[in-house]
Amino acid sequence: MVLLFVLSPLVILGLMILFGGKGEPPKSLYEKLGGEAAVNAAVDIFYRKVLKDNRIKHFFDGVDMARQAAKQKAFLTMAFGGPNSYTGEDMRKGHAHLVARGLNDSHFDAVMENLGATLKELNVPGHLIEQCAAIAESVRNDVLGRPAGSKAPQSLYDKLGGEAAVNAAVDIFYRKVLKDDRIKHFFDGVDMARQAAKQKAFLTVAFGGPNNYSGEDMRKGHAHLVARGLNDSHFDAVMENLGATLKELNVPGDLIAQCAAIAESTRKDVLGK
Repeated sequence: MVLLFVLSPLVILGLMILFGGKGEPPKSLYEKLGGEAAVNAAVDIFYRKVLKDNRIKHFFDGVDMARQAAKQKAFLTMAFGGPNSYTGEDMRKGHAHLVARGLNDSHFDAVMENLGATLKELNVPGHLIEQCAAIAESVRNDVLGRPAGSKAPQSLYDKLGGEAAVNAAVDIFYRKVLKDDRIKHFFDGVDMARQAAKQKAFLTVAFGGPNNYSGEDMRKGHAHLVARGLNDSHFDAVMENLGATLKELNVPGDLIAQCAAIAESTRKDVLGK
């Protein structure tokens, strides 16, 4: 099943956090989580995000998504002790055909990002999402067909230089943006110190670093700008300034391309498409 087992651990814990409450667990975990509605909501939001993500959506070409979602919901229902039953392949076997098609760490990272965004949309607190992500991360080697105990490669965040590099990039980026006549008016009246802090937290998460982001989702956070005329030409200007910033910091071309792909994946949500 396509990316089934990557989704399962994170959503399981996320839904437990979201719907579980405290005290003794009820007779059925499925009931504690909110039953069918809770499982359906998590799966539907996740796949909606994945199918808009240019980094990974091609893995679903030709897939019957109604059937895929139904299988995913059945699996989670079974896992939670509900009425459905599910029999699936182990993670290595279930993902082997995707690894043969090029599934790698960058795609796994994209899935993790979408899972985190799904739980955030369901109002799971950020520090608990980080715990969920650690559980999902534990299946990386099996999903990607690597020997058990293999060390995952450095995240993009680490390759870029970590916190210091992200902070420097954001500061230079906003200096450029505020001089760019195409887009600087969108920042009139904005507290730029607060804006920069949010951007640093967001990019840290997007690049695979520690999750300290607590801002709004992309659509909601940019809706007021779309109402003011934000469009593709403005998004292109932002991308141009981001690329110029990374070049100024002497970031290698392959890493700039990875950063650009992550930024580009947010275009539709930012522009409310």
